[in-house]
Amino acid sequence: MSGYLVHVGYVLMLCALVARDVLWLRATLILAQLVLAAYAWTIAVWPIAAWNALFVAINVAWVLRLVHERRAVVLPERLDRLHRRHFAAMTAGEFLRFWEQGRSTRVTDARITVRGAYPASLFFLVSGRAVVSRDGAHVAELGPGQFAGEMSLITGAPASADVDVAGDADLHAWPIAVVHAIRDGQPALWIRLQAALGADLVEKIRRGDSLSP
Repeated sequence: MSGYLVHVGYVLMLCALVARDVLWLRATLILAQLVLAAYAWTIAVWPIAAWNALFVAINVAWVLRLVHERRAVVLPERLDRLHRRHFAAMTAGEFLRFWEQGRSTRVTDARITVRGAYPASLFFLVSGRAVVSRDGAHVAELGPGQFAGEMSLITGAPASADVDVAGDADLHAWPIAVVHAIRDGQPALWIRLQAALGADLVEKIRRGDSLSP
């Protein structure tokens, strides 16, 4: 009877490999490796049993982490509006974690990006407006819900224009080091952030305000 366990274990592993959702993939791997560990135990092949037990422990840890990340997150009304309108590609939990890695600040008549220099942060205009200019010539205006410094982030080149906050404005800024850490260590979140930046660029192009270098 124990001989069938190895086949059950590998069938479960095959099912895991075709799972599209990573949570289901890891959950199915746990079952497969438990079965294979049990099979190895019955035939007294202790190294195989030990390795599969280790794999089970690792996948259990990942399942717990994924469940924690996917649990329902209730956003404050202000953040919920921003999430639904500008960061819809992210789940509520992803958006909240991303937002908390930035810093909210209120500025008055301040230059936030300088043409020819790399921006220190990725800026999101929560309220107020900013003026985009090149060589002193007005190019465009940014309003609430738009990014500044994103072109340099996307292209890897210095900023192609100056961006000056006009009057009072509320900004949320993520240091470039934080954004690069997301790019290098959290590829899924990075893809969703790119979707938000892409939607912003499409809106700027639609308005005729493209800032392409």
